[in-house]
Amino acid sequence: MGLVLMFPEEGWARSASSSYWTLQPCWWRRSRCKVVEVAGTRRHSTHARMVISGANAVYIVGTFKHMGTDADFKLYLTTNVTQADFNMGYTMTGTLERGSRSSNTFQMTHFAVLRRCDHDAHHLKNA
Repeated sequence: MGLVLMFPEEGWARSASSSYWTLQPCWWRRSRCKVVEVAGTRRHSTHARMVISGANAVYIVGTFKHMGTDADFKLYLTTNVTQADFNMGYTMTGTLERGSRSSNTFQMTHFAVLRRCDHDAHHLKNA
């Protein structure tokens, strides 16, 4: 799938850094993907479940093991992007919620964007 850039939500109570996730579909099971979260020098990886929601959205749901708080996550991405987001090179936008699945308490922590593969190359060529 690609590289998902994460931007902290202003209303989130904790200090949050910008980070990115890499999503790679699993070849043995189409409904699963490998998720790697990179924030500075810290890396966490897991396998998550992909759920298609309608014709233009996907949920990626999983748990980062060995993380104390907010180990569970729900990443929602949609292809319904604004013209401004499309002009910035984004093909999908969405939100990341972190929390606890056992207590069903999730909070939106980041705004997520997936960039077009050709966006940077196009701008570098025209510069």
